[in-house]
Amino acid sequence: MKKEKDFQYFYKTTLKILVGIISASLLIIIGYAVYLGLTSANVYTLSFDWSIDDENREDLYVKINKNDFWVTEKGIATSCDAKIVNKTKYTIYDWKVEVNTPIKSRPTSMWNGEWTSNAGVSTFTPQERSNRVAAMSNQSFGVIFTSKEELDLNQIFLTYKRTIALYDLPVFWFFAVLTAVSTIAASILAVSYIQVKNYKNTHASYKDLVQESLRTIANIIDTKDEYTRGHSIRVAIYSRMLAERMGLSEYDQERLYYIGMLHDIGKIGIPSSILTKPGRLDDEEFEIIKRHTRMGASIMKDFYSIEGVVDGIRYHHERYDGRGYNEGLKGEEIPLVGRIIGVADSYDAMSSVRCYRKNLSYDTILQELRDNAGKQFDPEIVKHMIQLVEEGYAPISEAEMEYSQGEKKKNR
Repeated sequence: MKKEKDFQYFYKTTLKILVGIISASLLIIIGYAVYLGLTSANVYTLSFDWSIDDENREDLYVKINKNDFWVTEKGIATSCDAKIVNKTKYTIYDWKVEVNTPIKSRPTSMWNGEWTSNAGVSTFTPQERSNRVAAMSNQSFGVIFTSKEELDLNQIFLTYKRTIALYDLPVFWFFAVLTAVSTIAASILAVSYIQVKNYKNTHASYKDLVQESLRTIANIIDTKDEYTRGHSIRVAIYSRMLAERMGLSEYDQERLYYIGMLHDIGKIGIPSSILTKPGRLDDEEFEIIKRHTRMGASIMKDFYSIEGVVDGIRYHHERYDGRGYNEGLKGEEIPLVGRIIGVADSYDAMSSVRCYRKNLSYDTILQELRDNAGKQFDPEIVKHMIQLVEEGYAPISEAEMEYSQGEKKKNR
């Protein structure tokens, strides 16, 4: 049960973390996009000398070259080629260039835009198609100025707005990749969680079928003797309780429960007249009774689905001191499953009414358990059985048996 809860907690926690990463990444990207959108509306102005010596030092600049000049009737005409160079990572738009020129100079011819002059300032506004200068690109434009004297260009002013494309920023790709990876991981995790959940539901259905089948077999075993009805189920429950008290894994607890239900399956081959005999068994009858452990082990020898089932059936009547049957094993030579079921089986036999006697009293049972620790029973295991009795967990009633079955099924 704990592993199952840990498994679910891991899946749900991991899924929450991935969803959190996706949400945070998207919020950061959206927030950054809004920020860039707001800052792009700002107006920026650069100024620099028109004769830049080292263009490589500038990321964004305008350069104007005086190519040629000649004398006309209206004055001196000077041809100028200009270029705006954008080496930044953002696009500029709504840009214009202002140049200080002689007061009486005026543009007489121009290309790729419009020049105007007013009070010694000439302003260039690009054509609509040249209004945007993308990152790492340039635009050319030009003009012919006519003036009364030689054209003297001074400082250049560039005014513009800018916008940065998200995909030009390393941070965008980081969060984009993070979002994509997290989304894929979350999708895979969600799909696998659903598949695992469906598998667990199917597995639980099969598990219920197995348990119901084993319980039916246990009922068949116990119906041979009306006095032992419910004995196999109770032994199964006590075995599981003991395994839990001993700190065994949930897998082992469940395994002991199933083996406990089958521990007396060999009694199917024992005559009812012997099983239900009210008096003491003679030696021959007792020898026949002892066969049930071997018969049960033989019946279940090809049953591999429950680990240790044959050991639990064959050895649950061995004694810790070596005086049990059928093989006379002693101490830890007896498989653990046999020692656990042996204690659970003996306790239920003492606490139940049998055809040959009444059930023993509470004090008598406790005394028997204490007296036989290290003799009939493994002393460590019987210690836990005594605690179960003293704490009121044993004997278990019919109502508690049904409740235990229902709880086990519900918790799965």
